[in-house]
Amino acid sequence: MQKNKTILYIEDDPEARFLMADIIRFKGFSYIEAKRGLEGIRLAKEHHPDLILIDLNLPDMQGYEVTTHLKSLPLLSHTPIIALTAEIGAHVKEMVLTAGCDGYISKPIHVNAFIQQIEKYLEGHRDTIEADEERHYLQQYNLQLVNRLKKKLTELERANENLSTLNNELLESKNELARYNDNLFYLNNLANYLRTLNDPKALAEILPLKILEGFQVKRCLLFELGTDSKQVHIISSAGFHLEEPPIGSLELSSRFLNFLFEQGGILWIKNQSELIEPTLYDLSTSLESQTFLLANLSALGVQQDATSILRSAHSMVQETDTDEIQESKKYFIFMDKGKSDSSFQTYEIRILKSFLHSVAIIYENMMLHKRLLELYKIKSEQAIRDGMTHMYNYRYFMQELKREVNRSLRYKTCFSLMMIDIDHFKQYNDQNGHLEGDKVLKLISHLLDQNTRTSDTVSRYGGEEFTIILPGIKKNAAVVIAEKLRKLIAGYRFKGNKHEPCCRVTISIGIASFPQDSTDPEILLQLSDSALYKAKASGRNRVVAIDEL
Repeated sequence: MQKNKTILYIEDDPEARFLMADIIRFKGFSYIEAKRGLEGIRLAKEHHPDLILIDLNLPDMQGYEVTTHLKSLPLLSHTPIIALTAEIGAHVKEMVLTAGCDGYISKPIHVNAFIQQIEKYLEGHRDTIEADEERHYLQQYNLQLVNRLKKKLTELERANENLSTLNNELLESKNELARYNDNLFYLNNLANYLRTLNDPKALAEILPLKILEGFQVKRCLLFELGTDSKQVHIISSAGFHLEEPPIGSLELSSRFLNFLFEQGGILWIKNQSELIEPTLYDLSTSLESQTFLLANLSALGVQQDATSILRSAHSMVQETDTDEIQESKKYFIFMDKGKSDSSFQTYEIRILKSFLHSVAIIYENMMLHKRLLELYKIKSEQAIRDGMTHMYNYRYFMQELKREVNRSLRYKTCFSLMMIDIDHFKQYNDQNGHLEGDKVLKLISHLLDQNTRTSDTVSRYGGEEFTIILPGIKKNAAVVIAEKLRKLIAGYRFKGNKHEPCCRVTISIGIASFPQDSTDPEILLQLSDSALYKAKASGRNRVVAIDEL
């Protein structure tokens, strides 16, 4: 037994950690423990344990999420992670392995058998499932991830909704209770309806009309703050005749915007004489509006908008270009009772403020949901794509090669594997510069991708090497395809090349086929690499199949 190994145990139950510490240390292993998922991630980065035991139900993160994050770290990608859990649901083990765990041990444990299992995992044993089962459970795992995101969004909405204070205020005026309750009923129904839109743009377009339908408001304008942070533009309205509203945009001073924010995001102007902003005075005059409300949705009681939540959550994962994630729009709402002397009642202001507060939260939650989906898509692509060429990366290629072997074994089909290398690429870089070399890599990647089938898998193996998996293609046909690609590259005019012989870029290709040459993915890879070596040793700019060696 290897007694000098370090084991990290991530478990929120203190009694379970106490028992595990006795077992592990008694058997001579070093022991580290963590109460939460984030703490476990930090300790794993710090100590690089030889094996990690993890409970699936943690207070801050799911064990699946912790596992996925740890496996994404290069220094921990090969560290065995074993799920130690009392969960008894159907297919728990398959879901655990799909999420990235290397093994599964159910509770309660039997000490002697448990130690034997631990030693097996330390010696390299890994639990596996069939590839078709892995795809099935990977779909389920992704669905569970989306459902958990939706649940978190729902919890966020509920946490921000606090209507009890509003109900207490309603009780202060019995004469207004009936109308107040009618408005409140509409508010709840409208808020629930707006949540179903799942589209921030649709929310902005329909909001003024919905305000008119449910509240004692005659006209409503929705403005969007421009990129200059002063100019606001009308994007939707309700309650106006065809010739109105008379303006399309107006400019608000920084002083006024700060004042509006300090007032909690909403101003009730009871008389034009209260106006300190000339632009608003001109607007109310042109609309013949003596009293009105102006609200900044971004400042109405939202404690933490979706952008800050997203950045905070993302900082625990990896660096991403956040410019790819769209920022929240800043909306301003103007509403009045039309060309009349009617004014808003205090209870109406309370209801409208509560409603606009709910709208602000709904909008930010919509944006959060949209950004999380965008971020998930970005992260999914980054996990399998090469950053420079956007071709599939080495990790995805190895997974796909193994999957193709399994598929071919199951359905008794064939496939061929090409290993491709750019000839004299170091010399090209030396003479033309690495920037030009990068352009060539991208362009050759594009040419290989555009001149193969959609069912073929084109990957960047590393450096100037590429691989192509050709499902259903025998060796003779693969040679024909390889020759086509070789001639395409050799005859292509690469712009920007200044020095001979680099004005002409060529490639060498090695080919091995399944099952003719081997049924083992590692051996197939070695054979195609050997064929490539032969092609380069024979003068480059040529195709060599493994049976020619």
